[in-house]
Amino acid sequence: MEDFRHNRVPILVATDLAARGLDFPDVCTIINFDFPTSTSDYLHRAGRAGRAGKKGSVYSLYHSKE
Repeated sequence: MEDFRHNRVPILVATDLAARGLDFPDVCTIINFDFPTSTSDYLHRAGRAGRAGKKGSVYSLYHSKE
């Protein structure tokens, strides 16, 4: 995580644990591979991108059966 924080690696793969409590100020893109089951979880995940007035994007991958 330290390498990600200092822009030495471009991608961090994480669980929902990363959606709460971790602070990475320069995250610009979030990709939800497993769509969140609650709006609260979605907002916490999406809230990691574009913080402090910066722009960010959130993409959610899901199947029609979800």
